[in-house]
Amino acid sequence: MKTHYKSTLSIAASMFMFQALAQPQSHKAMVENAFEQWRLGTGTPFELLAEDATWTILGPTKSAKTYNLADFRELVVAPFNKRLVTPLKPKVHNIYQAGDEIIILFEAEARLVTGSVYRNSYAWFFTMQNGKVINVRAVLDLNAYDEVVAIDI
Repeated sequence: MKTHYKSTLSIAASMFMFQALAQPQSHKAMVENAFEQWRLGTGTPFELLAEDATWTILGPTKSAKTYNLADFRELVVAPFNKRLVTPLKPKVHNIYQAGDEIIILFEAEARLVTGSVYRNSYAWFFTMQNGKVINVRAVLDLNAYDEVVAIDI
């Protein structure tokens, strides 16, 4: 009886391992990898965005609103990046998963065209579906962001 029980456990464990190996990369692992690639300068979490993704910036300034992906790239990312002389480099504090929601707590910094350093703290909330980010809610110091995009170039 003990041998049969051990065999059954062994088969069940093997099946579990096969299923675990056959599963695609978890959403959390995908985001962790994307942030690591961003840190290394070889990728970006923006590559995870679905083409119909929305990005909502929460906060008290005019930058706070919901953007479609094209507007987000044109109105938020591009003007910001034009004022950087070094890429924004993240330092992740933690990444959490709750169902389809991935929460990323991180800080990032970059050198600006003025010679000063931009630093900010972020909390991004990614809603994932089929390996893609379909919705983002972003919390950051919007006053610091708005100061950067106000720099004349």
